[in-house]
Amino acid sequence: LTIHKMNGKVYFEIPRNLLGKDMLLGSTISETTNNLFGNVGEKPTEPLCVQFTQTDTVISLRQVNHAYTSELANVTQRIRESMKPAVMYNSGILAYSPDSTAVVVDMTDFFLRDDEQLTPFSAYAPATWGGRWIVKEFKKDNSQLGKIKAFEDNVSVQSSLSYEVNLRNQRYYYIYKLPFTSLMTRSFILLPEEPMRPRMADPRIGIFYQGVSDFRNGDSGLKHIYYAQRWRLEPSDETAYRMGQLVEPKKPIVFYVDTLFPEAWKQPIREGILRWNQAFEKIGFKNVMQVRDFPKDDPSFDPDNLKYSCVRYVPTGVANAMGPSWVDPTTGEILNASVLVYNNVIQMLRNWRFVQTAQIDPLVRSKELPETLLNESLTYVIAHEIGHCLGLMHNMS
Repeated sequence: LTIHKMNGKVYFEIPRNLLGKDMLLGSTISETTNNLFGNVGEKPTEPLCVQFTQTDTVISLRQVNHAYTSELANVTQRIRESMKPAVMYNSGILAYSPDSTAVVVDMTDFFLRDDEQLTPFSAYAPATWGGRWIVKEFKKDNSQLGKIKAFEDNVSVQSSLSYEVNLRNQRYYYIYKLPFTSLMTRSFILLPEEPMRPRMADPRIGIFYQGVSDFRNGDSGLKHIYYAQRWRLEPSDETAYRMGQLVEPKKPIVFYVDTLFPEAWKQPIREGILRWNQAFEKIGFKNVMQVRDFPKDDPSFDPDNLKYSCVRYVPTGVANAMGPSWVDPTTGEILNASVLVYNNVIQMLRNWRFVQTAQIDPLVRSKELPETLLNESLTYVIAHEIGHCLGLMHNMS
């Protein structure tokens, strides 16, 4: 896609050969006036699978549902008719490229509106803990477009969205008519031309999955299929791999680490990520997990773009960390994952080590953890969250 920004408006120049192609549309918080409602680097909602389509002189952005499938041609046709992608946004064609291979549409109103599926308000917002809820009023007149970026297989548009926010429960207002603005980065990423071969999930193994309903013939009825969510790891040298040699993957899993972390945290974070290479070596891969700092001189890098998997620092009083991932809904391929590390995770670690191990470990029987134990515990937290990013559920045993 080519993006044009002029006079406060944004236009998409869409090649006609992209019409009907599946893309992921994701939304990331880039800046916020109050992180009680969501944190920088957080993706408050699941990405949407979307397509651009053309009907007469109208271009539609549609949300696609991949929950049903069939190998039978007649059933596939009826599924297509019954699960037609829903229109999220319409725009008339304003212009054609000189050779008529692309159309130009105005996307301004799409990016400057309050859309619950692309909201800046996180479901994990600290403000809503304790049964409180957010009542918001969108202020379109106070909202505007930000930066735009376009690359080979993805584009991003920033939207500065303004609201008047109330926080209340059934009796009290905790926040009343608070002005709130969040800068959101919306990314469109083209899904792989060659889909990854899905792997069936095994319910005995704690791996995140996604369900697909498969319509067979009338004799066997509807069958529920579950795809494991996993990264696409392919050996760079398949012959050597099948001979039992350790080989590097064609595409490693790269995590970019926020340079704004406290300096003492950076090495434990690296160790927590790289620890997973020991597991990958058990299945014949080496150097799968790679760690890089946020680059300072790479104009294509954007930690808020779905293209990059990052470990981000969150300066709040929350004592936790989280590691969500985002997948190709047609195959279960993990395309992006992020780890958010909240500042007070240190407090959580101190409490855990004291409560759970003080009976046998004299080193933790103090107000502060020794540096070696703190680093060891932080490495554990990062390894844990990276495990989620690799598709692993909690192991409650």
